[in-house]
Amino acid sequence: MEDLLTEIFGSWGGVVLSLMGVCAAVAALLPAPSEDSGVVYRVLYRALNLLAVNVGRAKNADEATEEKKV
Repeated sequence: MEDLLTEIFGSWGGVVLSLMGVCAAVAALLPAPSEDSGVVYRVLYRALNLLAVNVGRAKNADEATEEKKV
């Protein structure tokens, strides 16, 4: 696995994985944007989840709850 990461990211592998981990931790702490949230917060929240690779089943619990309500 380490060889694969080194092949893809080179010497930046540790930095990339650390950034993903930090983004995932911050995304888990932030509430999902509501209807009243500003555009800037919505964009930052989406970018943070994209960097944290929170897609599909890895979405935050409050996002998944909102989707089930709709």
